[in-house]
Amino acid sequence: MAKGEGRVTGRNTVSGKMLQSYIERLERLGEEKKQIGEDEKAVYAEMKASGFNPKIARLVLKRRAAKPADIEEVEAELDMYLNALGMTTEAPLFRAVGMMNVDLAAREQVIDAFKQLVPMEGEIIVKVGKQPVRLWRDAKGVAHAEDIQETAAPASGPKPSPASRPPREVPDVDEAGAFELGQAAYHANEPITSNPFAWDDKRRPQFDAGWRDASGSDGMGPDT
Repeated sequence: MAKGEGRVTGRNTVSGKMLQSYIERLERLGEEKKQIGEDEKAVYAEMKASGFNPKIARLVLKRRAAKPADIEEVEAELDMYLNALGMTTEAPLFRAVGMMNVDLAAREQVIDAFKQLVPMEGEIIVKVGKQPVRLWRDAKGVAHAEDIQETAAPASGPKPSPASRPPREVPDVDEAGAFELGQAAYHANEPITSNPFAWDDKRRPQFDAGWRDASGSDGMGPDT
């Protein structure tokens, strides 16, 4: 549609009625959003009155919605950032290697020790001396290491718009099947909040139970 052109939005036209429908839908959604915000505040107020810390509750919600591997990655990066700012005395990975009684001055010994710390899904990039080294595991679980040749970062361009997420489908399974889906979700590195069942669905708690059974945790984040 060329600039300056538009739909005829007279009061009694089809376009006018369509516009009114859109506006009314947006107004209803705005009211629902406002009500949800008020309900959320009320729940946080109840938590605080019961002695719980709402700020910590918000962190728990974020952890429950995150993938297990993402939580581990963020915590590892946090450790490195704190070390870079002088808020810890030793880099966390090198601290772990040092506890293995490895000579940190011997490059090959350090790399071999780091191989033991590589997660099954993911990789570790460290500088041993002045040379960056990438460590990862192949499909058979064998750890590998390779030197990284540092290059200049490419110029940043426009980021593609994210694809719209399709609506979540409810699996046609019984409660036992929901338990198995929860186990499979954890092994697929999906968060516990990927539960596809409605809040009042009897299969929902079974999915959560399956996820916790596979993870060996309560779904609130990695055990400490």
